[in-house]
Amino acid sequence: MKKHLLIAFAICVLLLSACGSVLGTSTTSSNPVSHSTPITTASAQSVCKVLHDRQAHLNQEYHAANAQLATAQAGRNMQQAGEAQQRLIRLRKSIVQVQTQLKAC
Repeated sequence: MKKHLLIAFAICVLLLSACGSVLGTSTTSSNPVSHSTPITTASAQSVCKVLHDRQAHLNQEYHAANAQLATAQAGRNMQQAGEAQQRLIRLRKSIVQVQTQLKAC
């Protein structure tokens, strides 16, 4: 389980790093002094918007997994309940990571 969480975390970090580097490379212009601030601000706003959208999506997934857990527990389906719990754990860690990154916004 820890191995899967580490892999998921590494993938998230790589994706966010890739998004940041793609947005960061788009700040070049022929006159970097006159255009760097608006483009950098726009890039930061874009990253923040992506993070907000990601958090909203993760929250929706978390609520769905929570409902799935409740249904599985009510039906005494322990395998499905265990899977839902694992999904909730992964989602919660992802939510915390996104919230940490949103603090910079």
